[in-house]
Amino acid sequence: MKLPTGQIYAKAMLNELGIVGLANVREVATQLKLELNEVEVDGFDGALIRAEGVSFGAIAVRRGILEEGRKNFTIAHEIGHYVLPGHEKCDEVCLDTDIGNWSDAGRQLEREADEFAAELLIPTAYARPRFSETTPSLQTISAVATDCRASLSATAWRYCDLVPYACGIIWSKENRIAWSRASEVFGLFIEHGKYLEKGTFARALFEGAEQEYDSPRPVPADLWLDSRHLSEGAEIWEQSIFLRNYRSVLSLLWIKEPISKPDDTEDLLPELDPFGLDSVKRRR
Repeated sequence: MKLPTGQIYAKAMLNELGIVGLANVREVATQLKLELNEVEVDGFDGALIRAEGVSFGAIAVRRGILEEGRKNFTIAHEIGHYVLPGHEKCDEVCLDTDIGNWSDAGRQLEREADEFAAELLIPTAYARPRFSETTPSLQTISAVATDCRASLSATAWRYCDLVPYACGIIWSKENRIAWSRASEVFGLFIEHGKYLEKGTFARALFEGAEQEYDSPRPVPADLWLDSRHLSEGAEIWEQSIFLRNYRSVLSLLWIKEPISKPDDTEDLLPELDPFGLDSVKRRR
C-alpha cells in the first residue's frame, strides 16, 4: 500500500534529525529553526510565518486551545506546511476546521499536513505494536494518545491505519456522522452525513445518556451499516464516548465475526476493488 505523502516526509525528517522513538514537537521546531509562539487570538488555531530567502520561520499557536494533544498536533501540522514540498506558498492561517479535519479530503495541502503531523506525533514504529497488543478499544487509543501527547482524533485515525482488525472510527456531531476512517480489512461502507440511529450508544450519548462502557458491546449492525449487505441478525461491536469540549461523539466499531452476506461484494470499498472488476462481473 502506497504511503501518503505527509507520512513519507515525516519519516524522512525524523530520520534526518536523528530522532528515535517519540518526538517532542517543540524540540523539533527548534531544530528546524522555527520560533514558536503561543498567542491570544480567536481567529485561528495555527499559523506559519516564513522569512523569505532564509531558512527561518515562526509558528503561532492559539494559547486558548484547551487540550495539550490538540495544541501539539497544531504545531506538528504547521511544521508539515514548513517541510512539505508544494506548501511553500501556504502562508494562510489554519482555522480549527483546517487542522485534524479528517472529513475534508478535498483540501490536499491540509490533509498532507495532517498526515505529516500524525506520523510525527504517533510514529508507525511505536504505534503499530502498541495498538496490536490488545483487542480493539477506545482505552487503547486513549493510552497511546496520552503517551504520544497527541490528540485523540488523530490517534484514532492512526489506529485504523495500523491495526489488523476490522475496525472503523466515527466522529459524530449534532447526531450525524461527520467523518469516519476504516481499517483496510473493514470492507464495508460508512455513510457520511447519516443520522445516528436509535439503539446506538452514540445516539444515546447525544440524548443525554451518562453511561460510557469501558469496552465495545454488540449492537445490531444495520444501525450503522447498509442492511442489504448484512447477514440476518448481524451484530457489530460499538464503543462510544462523548467529548464535551467538542460537543461530539467518538465511536469505535469492530467487526468481531464476519457479518456480510456470502459472496456479497457490492459494498466493497473503492480501494478494495480499484479497477471496478466487480461491476464488470455483474454486467456479464
